[in-house]
Amino acid sequence: MTAMHTAPAFKKSRLVFPGFTLMEMLTVLGLMATLVSVATPWLQQWVWRLQVETVVQSWSADLQAARLQALRSGQALRLQRSSHCQSAPLVNGDWRCGWQLLKTQGNSNTVLVNTLLAGKVLVHISPAQNSLDINALGEPVAGGLRVVVQTKNSQAASLVRAICINTAGRLRVMKGSTCA
Repeated sequence: MTAMHTAPAFKKSRLVFPGFTLMEMLTVLGLMATLVSVATPWLQQWVWRLQVETVVQSWSADLQAARLQALRSGQALRLQRSSHCQSAPLVNGDWRCGWQLLKTQGNSNTVLVNTLLAGKVLVHISPAQNSLDINALGEPVAGGLRVVVQTKNSQAASLVRAICINTAGRLRVMKGSTCA
């Protein structure tokens, strides 16, 4: 048998650099830009909803804790608008900067709970008032209150929640700004 020797095939030498080509990079960047542009409004809506729900839960929990503590201790308490607001003076009923739970003894007040908000969510009590007294039996003195929580963004009208407190002190959270 004769061994046949073939000449090695001529290989074109090419330098290979690891990485991506410009076209691959531009395609990926284009896809990412499209995804970000589609996801941004949805994410912003989700953040607003989270802010509103957090404030609603916090206000409701602080009111319920105040009622329970007043009942346990047999002392009147007061839930009032925070005095640590750094924005312009607020109108009556505007609680956007937060609230405090106070134990009142004579002329002195002891802060039991201090909930501060960043002012990104509007919190308004109707009828307008800056404090809510809770008697020693754990009952809110002013019944028939409505606390409306909403974002500052007017486009997010679906993100409005109302905390409704009837004259017996029952608390309900409703979608929208009314208690009906």
